Amino acid sequence: MAASPAVDAGDQANKFIQYLFWVGVSDMTTNFMLTSATALLITGAASADFIGFDGTFTTNAQGNNVAQMYAVFDNADAVVVAALNMDARLCGVSSSEFIHNDVQIGTGGTWNPAASLDIPNFSDSSNDSYVTIGFGVGADAATNGTVLDLIFGEINGDGPTFPSGFGWYNGTPLNEQGVSSFAGGFAGISGYAAMIGQFVWNGTAPLDFRGEIAFNTGSGTDLVFDQDVFLCPTPGALALFGFVGFATRRRRG
Repeated sequence: MAASPAVDAGDQANKFIQYLFWVGVSDMTTNFMLTSATALLITGAASADFIGFDGTFTTNAQGNNVAQMYAVFDNADAVVVAALNMDARLCGVSSSEFIHNDVQIGTGGTWNPAASLDIPNFSDSSNDSYVTIGFGVGADAATNGTVLDLIFGEINGDGPTFPSGFGWYNGTPLNEQGVSSFAGGFAGISGYAAMIGQFVWNGTAPLDFRGEIAFNTGSGTDLVFDQDVFLCPTPGALALFGFVGFATRRRRG
């Protein structure tokens, strides 16, 4: 396992501040997050390392592929702050279209997890694509504190495709999103993980998922950034070609 690069806390704070302004967070929210970030970056060093992305892959009741993606760490103290420069696409197809089945389906659906409610004959979180920072959906959607980049929303907050290069973050940083024990997904990476998104699609095209995670170990620790690339065939493709346990990962330090 490659250790997360040691970076000065001030550099990490500056990077996160630049990120907040770049995504267009409002002044009030920015001031709140900067105050929180400053408190988290005063002393200490993060003792957790990001191991990589892993995912669980199933087929839902509608016959669609469901990938739940996790950021996996080697320490139970890890706290996920944001996902940056993210990309999710289906390989080998001209258009990567993911399925939405949330309360905004009338406008094409949204990646905002707060809309992923369970309402009979209308909205179904098990058949919905969304992003998150550890928070739940369904009955927990109303309290999901995940916020999409404003640019993310402007480009494709509503719609089936995933806008490359954007991200999402915990909009209530004082409500820290920690990790829980994770036995390993398709790539077999065990440790401690937080869910960062669910992707639903139809067909045998494999999912390519990549990006950068910002995390620390709570108040008084450095904010650390690390990256990973995860590529996996769908369960249907595995059955078709007879592969077992095939997954490709490439760390980008």
